[in-house]
Amino acid sequence: MAVAPRDRLPHKGRAPPLTVPVTPPAPTLRPHAVAGGSEAERPLFGSYEVNERCIEMLGNAARHEQDRPFALVSDLRALLKSLDPPTRQRAARAAFVLVDMEFANPDWWHTARTHPSQQMRPPLWRGCFPRPTAIQLARATLLLAWNGLRADPVTARILLGMAPGVSEIIAGLRFDEIDRIAQKRFRHVRPRWDDRPAVWRRLLLAAQGDDEKLMGEFNLQGVQLLVGELLPSDRG
Repeated sequence: MAVAPRDRLPHKGRAPPLTVPVTPPAPTLRPHAVAGGSEAERPLFGSYEVNERCIEMLGNAARHEQDRPFALVSDLRALLKSLDPPTRQRAARAAFVLVDMEFANPDWWHTARTHPSQQMRPPLWRGCFPRPTAIQLARATLLLAWNGLRADPVTARILLGMAPGVSEIIAGLRFDEIDRIAQKRFRHVRPRWDDRPAVWRRLLLAAQGDDEKLMGEFNLQGVQLLVGELLPSDRG
């Protein structure tokens, strides 16, 4: 009797608590995906939880003064403070991942993996989340990326805004490496387009109004931005 092949996991090591399960291949990218989709219709399994956690953290940052706030928090403070749980959930159902962690920077990822002790501080102008929540978000985002890249690498790369060299590194990480990078490089996890408040305003207003048409238009714009940002890397 034939035995179904087992899913490949990272090499054995000290495993961090899992927040994103191993999943079957992701469905085909649909830029017009909107709030209300079922579990099977997610463009990247686990992305809604990661997105919602990021939005919740932005709301917390808007309600509490921080030493290094993100630009979008300063510009959208009133809007972020007004978000209720249903609105956060609708916004989290964007068709792509709203979190970035140097995914377009292969050199950064090469150093993060091969030289774990080397200091790599983000620019002083860039905001950051508080350490405990940033570590959790970084770990969840990396697990999401690892699973997505192994299930459907082409779709995952687009929805994560990830350069080819970065995807190869992350897909080959062990669990202990994911945990170590989340612990040491948490300052580099951030909201995607944290320096473009207009993009976030469009998302939050569409979610606040529960407007499927506006959410679809935002998703299309977001995917176009992601693809446009990846083009130089693909050509190189």
